[in-house]
Amino acid sequence: MAFPRVFVSMGTPYNEKYVQYRDALEIVLRDRCNVDPRIIGKNEHPPGNPLLKIRDVMMGCDGVLIVAYERKFVEHGIERRGGHGEQKLAGRSYTTPWNHVESAMAFALGKPIYIIRETGLQEEGLIETKSDWYVHTADFLVDSINSPAFVDSIRSWVEERVVPQSKKPKGLFSIASKLKLSEMTGEELAIFLTIVTLAFSLGGFFGSFYPISGH
Repeated sequence: MAFPRVFVSMGTPYNEKYVQYRDALEIVLRDRCNVDPRIIGKNEHPPGNPLLKIRDVMMGCDGVLIVAYERKFVEHGIERRGGHGEQKLAGRSYTTPWNHVESAMAFALGKPIYIIRETGLQEEGLIETKSDWYVHTADFLVDSINSPAFVDSIRSWVEERVVPQSKKPKGLFSIASKLKLSEMTGEELAIFLTIVTLAFSLGGFFGSFYPISGH
């Protein structure tokens, strides 16, 4: 049985703590939540333009899990330097811009989103609790991954949002399912079939039906 696919947006780990967290999260998703996690840099590897590959992989997924942890630390800085509302920054940690890029892409594609935010990370962009999805804040330790509260939370998201999404048609088939092909004129049907053929030849949509590289 094919499991629902979940796109995991996580910057490349730069120390052992984050490597262990990523690996433990993958095991929890596979073994305890029954999903197939697609992780850029782990089991998806883009040979070219990462944005195009991210899009293709994400289109073939049923949910997006954003894993946001510290990438940049600002010991002393200034926001809006020399302008109105200038503000001093001290001891601020920020995540990778890819988390924001992939969150926006997931939202645009209508994918269910779940965010794990490291304790102390700045809330900004789409990595904040004011958005229309759940943000789980945690220390990025292996023990926290295996806590019953976290596993239950992820499992609930999978069952309530991801599994229903996996049963919906994807890409052009989603559009086709909303159209009554029998009511199309010959010209309209020809245009629709031309679009399908073009998409197939470009590989943009149909790449989501077989394993491809990404990020």
